[in-house]
Amino acid sequence: MRCKPYLPLLGLVAALVAPLAQAQTPVTQVEAWSLQKTGALGSAIYLQDRAAARATDALLASSNGTPPQGLIGWIVIPKNQGHLVRFLTGDTSNPSAAFDISVDADGRAGRVTAASDPTLPPKQRAQFNARLTAGTNLTTSDLRCAARYNAVMLDDPDSDGWLVWLLASTTESTVVPMGGHYRFHISADGKTVLKREQLSTSCLNLEKPANSVALTTSIVVAPQPLEVHVFLSLYARIPIYAVAGGKLWSVQGASITDAGAAPARR
Repeated sequence: MRCKPYLPLLGLVAALVAPLAQAQTPVTQVEAWSLQKTGALGSAIYLQDRAAARATDALLASSNGTPPQGLIGWIVIPKNQGHLVRFLTGDTSNPSAAFDISVDADGRAGRVTAASDPTLPPKQRAQFNARLTAGTNLTTSDLRCAARYNAVMLDDPDSDGWLVWLLASTTESTVVPMGGHYRFHISADGKTVLKREQLSTSCLNLEKPANSVALTTSIVVAPQPLEVHVFLSLYARIPIYAVAGGKLWSVQGASITDAGAAPARR
């Protein structure tokens, strides 16, 4: 979730220059999946976000801290038990692969290699399109809880399209951004938004002191924790206790459990 200011998310120009919208927005319920599916998707989001961050660090280390000229973004592709991160150049309407970096299952980035074939296969091009499409579907009136957003693009397990998350990012290692995240269902070619969901109604940045044993939050857009809470638990390496649907839930990485009735308000 670390913000990479030198490799901005394309299609989020408005998000970068518009003032942050901090006001609470109306409550609209979002889709909630089974706990097992929610845990699996949250884990996949975390692994893709980690791979992008580690590969970016490796790319910068190979170029004395200065990003190569002409980069327009990246995509992350599952590979064996890890991921392949492809850094792209060219025009956004016709991107090409420039550099490839493999990241293993433990998050270790391999060496930077020039792409052997700059032509993106159709699915990889669609993945990049999906990223752009999601980014251009945030407006200046939307809730915005960070100056920059990171994108994660996964195959939709229920269709031939894409699931794309825009995740509020931070450069502060002790801050966990609970609010401001978005989920998009996007067509197989990456060009059409089928559904857009705002996963919180307000911004909430939680500090993670060194002696923290857990973080707590409340969820009003769903009756249970969502995949972003799984992601944030893995990212922050700390359990999250969430009040949702009249219950107290425990999120410990990919494990989501019912912890009983929600505590009464005083």
